[in-house]
This record gives sequence, structure tokens and C-alpha cells, in this order.
Amino acid sequence: MAKVFGPLHSISASGTVGHAVSFRATTAGAVVTSKARSYQQNSSAQLANQQRMLDARDAFRTLDSTDLTDWRAVGLARRCSAWAAFFAEYQYQYVQAPGLPLIPEPTL
Repeated sequence: MAKVFGPLHSISASGTVGHAVSFRATTAGAVVTSKARSYQQNSSAQLANQQRMLDARDAFRTLDSTDLTDWRAVGLARRCSAWAAFFAEYQYQYVQAPGLPLIPEPTL
């Protein structure tokens, strides 16, 4: 529902009319735009990436104390946390590149 201030003088308006038009007041004056259409927030690639992140988290949480100590040592050597060291290796081993080679070989 649009709110109109000073309707006789058309001072300003803000809101939405009929889910089609949006009114808003800016420093430059009143602006009327078409209402943005909604879209799917998560594509299938985003959902797959989110699942990979969850799998990595679950794998890290199920490490035994010996493996966790080893990852802490690796993180200390790399100057990062155990999780960051584990996740970097997890990404390297379990995430497949979309198409190899990513960088073409130089030709002579």
C-alpha cells in the first residue's frame, strides 16, 4: 500500500501499488520503479557447493584426537588454524575442477 504525504501538493509517496510499481523518496526527489521479480536464491551449483562445505565440516568434526593433533601441527606450520589447513587439503582432494586444463599450455 502506498503512503502519500500531502496528496493535494504531491509532496512525496512511498510504498508499493499492486505488486507492480514501487514508490520511494530519495534526496533527489520521488522515484517510481517497477517491482523487482523474485528469483531462485540458490542454484543447483550453489546447493552442491553448500553440501561440499557441510561434508568438509562433518569430516573435520569426526577426526579423532591423533588426527586433530596432526592437523593442528600442520596449521601451526602454515600459520593458520587446524580447520583452515584441513579445509585447504579437503578442497584440493575432493573438489573436481569443471574442465581440465584450467590454464591452457603455452604453445611454441
